[in-house]
Amino acid sequence: MPIMIVPNAQPNAVRKASKPRGISTLVSRNIVVSGSRTSVRLEPEMWDGLREICQREHSTLHAICTAIAADKRDLSSLTASIRVYVMRYFRLAATEDGHARAGHGSVSNVIALPRIRHEKPLVSKLTATSFS
Repeated sequence: MPIMIVPNAQPNAVRKASKPRGISTLVSRNIVVSGSRTSVRLEPEMWDGLREICQREHSTLHAICTAIAADKRDLSSLTASIRVYVMRYFRLAATEDGHARAGHGSVSNVIALPRIRHEKPLVSKLTATSFS
């Protein structure tokens, strides 16, 4: 979240800029976990990652989420467990060659990433630089 300077405040006082109420970047989807329908709210990039995992593993979203739910810790939410699974999946798939082909390793790339707005073509860009 961007930080803005608060005018007429003490020196070095900062406040996080707030987004309008009721607007969320999370996307809700219904999934079936162990035969029961549930709703999960994730960032669009997480849904893209899950979709790519399903394609790579020749599996369904429901089967992958059922496996995640069966393996999750009791105190952890399904949503948090899905995020961790996606991060771990791609982290394990990352190799030095894959990082080089994706253009990673530059501080300017790391700084620029948060400013990139989510667009549908993101999945095809990831696939073009796949780690397989």
